[in-house]
Amino acid sequence: MSAPNTPSPDLNDAVCLHEAGRLEDAQVAYEQILDAFPGRMDAAHGLALVALDLGRPEDAVPLLTRCITKEPTNPAYHLSLGVALLHAGDAETAESQFRDLIHTVPKMVEPYLYLARALRVLNRWADAADVLTSASKLFFNRADVWTAKGQAERVLLRHTEAEQSYREALRLKPNDPDCLNNLAVVVRAQHRFDEAVALYLKALEGAPEHPKVHGNLGNALVEMNRTVDAEHHLRKAASLNPGDPSSLCNLAVFLTREERAGEAIPYFNDTIKIAPTYVDAWINLGVARLALGDTEGAETCYRRVIDIAPDNPEAHYNLAWVLLLTGRWTEGWQEYEWRWKLEHFSSHRRTFKPPLWDGAALPRGTLLLHAEQGLGDAIQFARYAALAKTRCARVIVECDKSLVPLFETLKGADEIIGAGDPLPPFDAHAPFMSLAHIFATTPESTPTHPSYLAAPSTIPARLQLPNNKRPRIGLVWAGSPNNKIDRRRTIPAELLAPLIASVDADFVSLQVGARAEEISTLPVDRVIFACNGQLGDFADTAAVIAQLDLVLGVDTAVMHLAGALGKPVWMLLPFMPDYRWLLSRDDTPWYLSMRLFRQAKAGDWTTLIANVSAELKHWASLSAKDSR
Repeated sequence: MSAPNTPSPDLNDAVCLHEAGRLEDAQVAYEQILDAFPGRMDAAHGLALVALDLGRPEDAVPLLTRCITKEPTNPAYHLSLGVALLHAGDAETAESQFRDLIHTVPKMVEPYLYLARALRVLNRWADAADVLTSASKLFFNRADVWTAKGQAERVLLRHTEAEQSYREALRLKPNDPDCLNNLAVVVRAQHRFDEAVALYLKALEGAPEHPKVHGNLGNALVEMNRTVDAEHHLRKAASLNPGDPSSLCNLAVFLTREERAGEAIPYFNDTIKIAPTYVDAWINLGVARLALGDTEGAETCYRRVIDIAPDNPEAHYNLAWVLLLTGRWTEGWQEYEWRWKLEHFSSHRRTFKPPLWDGAALPRGTLLLHAEQGLGDAIQFARYAALAKTRCARVIVECDKSLVPLFETLKGADEIIGAGDPLPPFDAHAPFMSLAHIFATTPESTPTHPSYLAAPSTIPARLQLPNNKRPRIGLVWAGSPNNKIDRRRTIPAELLAPLIASVDADFVSLQVGARAEEISTLPVDRVIFACNGQLGDFADTAAVIAQLDLVLGVDTAVMHLAGALGKPVWMLLPFMPDYRWLLSRDDTPWYLSMRLFRQAKAGDWTTLIANVSAELKHWASLSAKDSR
């Protein structure tokens, strides 16, 4: 804290030393005054402030208590005691001190600001916002009040209110880089990226070497997919403040997401050297190590986070990935239940009056199984309906409406309900992907069936494929862009052109959505049918797949469907695949008819497709022999 205001003449030397940052010399000077004049509370106050600046709040508290005993009406002493208590870790007593001071001196702004800080320490952000709202009405010309109010509102995700507060701060301090940065943060949180970038750039005009602004600008540019500019600003932030762990970590996270994990790891290591308990750095170091195939190193990182913060859901969830990927499914499925505590998870946890099912028999009861996450996940885990049926009198399955006609063929399901439609009465419920944990599934005990779904018995005329007396192969090259590893698993369609040219076969595009137009990069004369725009639901997709001899492509819902139908499936996997495909094997316990082809090197699809082309030639020759 700053030196005492309005010092008496004999304090001048001590105050000057204090203001100059010569804390040890100031301490000696204050002590000499107190030795000569023990009743000088202004010197005791100064000595307490030096103790605070030296990081010794426990030394400041008795000095300030002594000051208040001697001069109980001096508000500066009460304020300093509250600050000392706050720094000493006693936020609750500090809160009481600041509230008393506000009551006694209502026109003094500092108690409001420090009270809000104490409430933030106590994680009472809503209370802090209320205090600062009151302060903003009394001290409406104080930019620091509006800034603190905006910070509390931002944490509470009240972005519109936070924006108004930060604009008030900016009104009082026009073109101030910190005010511009704060405003940009909440504008970006409302997905107004262009406006946020303009604010960051304006802040840099006034403070071109401001590391926090460079870092925030870099993160905004990442969200706009302007990766070259983003990297420039993230590197600038790290170089301007090499001792700041968050700047180093932000750069490392960016590099990891750009599939440059090898470059990222040294920055994560530097971050952890500076801040050994920095949870985000450990988690993302684990992500980087996993991307490079270092499952043991990734597991070490996630377990380290759990040691630091036992209830961190991201660490548990990421640990589940490693455990499942490496075949340790008993612990893996248990850890996977932490997904529901993630702040941003693709599915919301469902709550019903009937309890979650624990696997116990319901000989007269009805069980509701509800799909979660992606459509491929729903298809894969729908197999558990048959197992559940062995323990329950009745099984209802709720799923995306696009799956309803297909799931009408699901073994074990008594009724299929589309998501959003009214649910009939039930006695217990379970999300699809908790069933592996409920049934204690291991790679050896996976419920496997040659097929557990069926295509329509009658194929609509619009979906009937030409029969040119050649093998028919379905292709799919892109998954949902919302999947966190989609960038790693999706490929440009043109990479499949050599594969198409390698065999005498007809090809069907099973790709739908925006990436379906990439069919134009493939040999048109070899593609006899394209599904995009032709399918109404997954039963239609099943009808097309039923006419194929082989389905070949990347990890998507279509591949799960083909496996569930019992069709031969060749899956092209990235070097580090989704957890369900395990490692170092060309088969999967999930689908008997599926064969896995894996990248030997991250990002190298060309070599993989060349190898698959050679295998496809062999497959086609065997198919030709079988047809004779």
